[in-house]
Amino acid sequence: MKHHLIYALISCFMLTFAACDDNIEDATSKHVYGEDESPYLKVNTNAVVTNNLEFAVGHFEPQTIQLSDYADKFEKNMNMTVDQVINGLKDGSVVFYNINTARNNWNKAEMTKGTTGWYYNSAGGICSVDDPTQTVNMEIDTQAKTFIVDVNEKATVGTVLTFNAGFAVNGPDYDKYVRFTFNVSITDPSIILTSISIPAGDYASYGIDFNKYAATIQTCMGMSVADFLANLDYNGDSGEATGKNIRMHVINPSTGVWDETSTYTAESPGYWINNLGAVCNWGATGYSFYANTKNKDHALYVGRAPGLTAGSKYTISVGYKDSKNTNNFFRFIITATLE
Repeated sequence: MKHHLIYALISCFMLTFAACDDNIEDATSKHVYGEDESPYLKVNTNAVVTNNLEFAVGHFEPQTIQLSDYADKFEKNMNMTVDQVINGLKDGSVVFYNINTARNNWNKAEMTKGTTGWYYNSAGGICSVDDPTQTVNMEIDTQAKTFIVDVNEKATVGTVLTFNAGFAVNGPDYDKYVRFTFNVSITDPSIILTSISIPAGDYASYGIDFNKYAATIQTCMGMSVADFLANLDYNGDSGEATGKNIRMHVINPSTGVWDETSTYTAESPGYWINNLGAVCNWGATGYSFYANTKNKDHALYVGRAPGLTAGSKYTISVGYKDSKNTNNFFRFIITATLE
């Protein structure tokens, strides 16, 4: 009887050991992900590259990111050079996918822009080129070894979105990787908001110095303050236009609509403006301000009409646009207080 009990105990120990051995093997082996599975993203903060990209509405141009700038990231995290990564995309030893940060996994969705990129909607999700919410696109130029990021020409000011994509060594998992985070924002540098105080007295004025906004003029017009003024439709006190490329305009302060049909009604280039912010003539009902550009002073002067009440506030908007390249423009939105 004792012999039978000993044999039973030995058998139980052997079965238990075999089961434990299986569990140990299961716990240490890598999971092999199938084609339809989304691999888990192993957290590695040293493998993350963040790019903050601003696009100026009305002046959209693709932005490029050189992969060679992050060669050390590829060496440390993938043990590969940039050239090896690019070649790996061609032979399949390297994969390039989006990353779902909410679920902390890789998104193996197919490319929607060519063979090396995707289109993204306003929320940063993958979409097609025909999607009405399509906002940004990104792709790899394998020849130049760069990312190219561009925005839809219909993208609106204030749009902010983020998307993530990364390279990984292809294998049982994607733990050896470099991840790129793209923070995209649509801004409008063409608008200059300023408040001025106009001194007391009929026709008194305040001068706005263009040199304070040299960066805006360079960004929006593609030229220096001096070149901007040299190309301005300006003819001093004659009141006549010269036919040069850049014209001054009045803009509706409420709707942002440019008045591109009115001729100068004040000293050239300049206008009389009424209390609603529209072009008018001197002495017309509601005429309140004049705004004109003085080339020699590098300044925009805003002056008051006679008889206005001290302490009153008005909003006017004037801008400058290149008639030959209408993407080059900027404008002031001016809150004027009368002393």
